[in-house]
Amino acid sequence: MFAANVMSADPVSIKPGAKVSDAVALFRASPLHDFPVVDDEGRPIGIVTARSILHFSVPTYASDSLLALMKGGPAIDSVYKNMAAELDRPVSDVIDRHVDLVKGSMPTSAVAAMLINLKGDTHNILVVDNEGRLIGIISARDMICRLPEMMGPQPGESQTSR
Repeated sequence: MFAANVMSADPVSIKPGAKVSDAVALFRASPLHDFPVVDDEGRPIGIVTARSILHFSVPTYASDSLLALMKGGPAIDSVYKNMAAELDRPVSDVIDRHVDLVKGSMPTSAVAAMLINLKGDTHNILVVDNEGRLIGIISARDMICRLPEMMGPQPGESQTSR
């Protein structure tokens, strides 16, 4: 099995010049948490996540580990005010540029290993073609949901029982 067999093809993406408000609209209209950011040729340059937008909205002092231990933080209205102030920023200001890319021919065993070792805000791996253009996205959920079809019929199980 290969990455191309488990990826979600043709993922929704956004351009780096789009506004943060455009990304927020995507989040509101979709159950997804991450959207690839692609250049004009469709090549990934990063990923915008709900967490990366929130990161720019929470005051810097609130990310201090001591503050987290104290269970304190800024009032939620200040977070929303900060978020509203960021809506006109370009998406390129808030993206996570550390994204893992694989080709569709990458074995799923290697993809699974990459997924459990991801760093940063995203929990996805982007799949690109030979020219580096985005063709799909893979999450751990994609791997799990496709497990039955990847395994094929089990002994004593008919094709129609799936």
